[in-house]
Amino acid sequence: MKSKRPKVKTYEHHGIKIRELRPELPEGGGGYYQTDLMRQGRRERSGFDTLAKAKTYCQQIGAKIDNEGASALALSPTERHDAVEALAILDGKATLTTAAKLWARHNGIAGGVTVAELGRRWLAELKRQGCRPTTLRERGHKADRLGSDMGDRPASSVTRDDIAGWMTAKGLTGATLDGYRRAFNAMFNYAVRERIVESNPVAGIRPVRMDEKLPTPFTVADATAILRTAAEWTPRLVPTLALQFFAGLRPGEALGLDWSAVDFKGKTIRVMPETSKVRRSRIVPMNQTLIDWLTPYRKARGPVGIQTQNQFDFAIYRKPIGPATEQKGVPIAERQPDARPKGLLAAAGVDWIQDGPRKTFASAHYALHGDAAKLASILGHTGGHDVLFRHYRGLMSKSEGKRFFAIRPTSAGNVKRANFKRATAWKRKRDRRHGSSVRFRSSTPRTPASLSGLTWPKSKCRPSTRHIENLFLMEENLSRG
Repeated sequence: MKSKRPKVKTYEHHGIKIRELRPELPEGGGGYYQTDLMRQGRRERSGFDTLAKAKTYCQQIGAKIDNEGASALALSPTERHDAVEALAILDGKATLTTAAKLWARHNGIAGGVTVAELGRRWLAELKRQGCRPTTLRERGHKADRLGSDMGDRPASSVTRDDIAGWMTAKGLTGATLDGYRRAFNAMFNYAVRERIVESNPVAGIRPVRMDEKLPTPFTVADATAILRTAAEWTPRLVPTLALQFFAGLRPGEALGLDWSAVDFKGKTIRVMPETSKVRRSRIVPMNQTLIDWLTPYRKARGPVGIQTQNQFDFAIYRKPIGPATEQKGVPIAERQPDARPKGLLAAAGVDWIQDGPRKTFASAHYALHGDAAKLASILGHTGGHDVLFRHYRGLMSKSEGKRFFAIRPTSAGNVKRANFKRATAWKRKRDRRHGSSVRFRSSTPRTPASLSGLTWPKSKCRPSTRHIENLFLMEENLSRG
């Protein structure tokens, strides 16, 4: 036979019920008294350790409830008459407060924050949180497109059908459609947190279901063409490309790397949190291939290569790079003037792949080692080892992986010329500082190239310094087109 539960002792203070779930101790405290009231259609419960505290709370809440209608006394007789008529029209179907909110939501005058203003506030918040410039540009572009069509509308009036219809009218499909959906979802979630809107209209739009796409790496031949063409025409691109190809760094990580983070003795690279996509530091091991590509450009400190994405894209796609003799087997004389190579990829005859160097490194590394956990640690990948196992297994054979990591600089000639050019500039500054008219004291200048083990080619007739400088000027003029 079940025992009956003891009856709970109750009190009532200022019209609010108090339940004594546990009596307080004689010395005070240690009890549990729960207040229970219905307010605006919601049940509100609070707990206190003494009965006195519970009664004080009931007194405060009771006084507040009694004064809630005091604001109506400030209304004029006409305003009170209008309010009574409005309630009569509603006939119990809704409260006057709910009706007023609905009117404000769909009225352009009383709507408050517009869609355009919401986009600006959201971007300002993302900037305050420290989002990267690339993220801000991408989110800003999407917010501007929506604001150009719905900018004058109150943000609270936007519905699910409005967003879905807008994306359909723009012809967005696949990954692009899902990218806009995620951006708008984040923007309206921010609006909900800031109480600009009551609910997120994008929450009801389902994510786009797409087939999983395997990564596409560069072939060994294409990677070789890109690196060696860069070494020939744009040496300043070589460190940035080598870090992506042979260390698997993301573009932003390679562009933001400093030479002080490259430890040639320990054969490691430290990726700092401020440049990492996931805001975490990690240690990336350096293989001998990467060391061979970076050593000629080695410095104590300073940026490793090109510092911004715009500079990188400009050099890759648009910058004139020099007098290439052929392009895809067609002599220059037989091509149109506007068909001249405009960037590194055109000269190499290779089509660029988004994040292609990183994908190529991952494919080759997995082909040689078959260790998804180790690869995830090197890449700084947080999506799980099974993703790397599923994506990169079998993309490259073991022999292709060996040939990829066997890509070496063909010669140090170009690096030597670049170092000699920098050395001449340094010599000129030194001579101007000391008032000397003699540029070089010997036929074999002591340049960083010679100090790094690269010697001037032996010949019976050594070219003069002025002749070498003229050659450099000719090379620059040709590279500029």
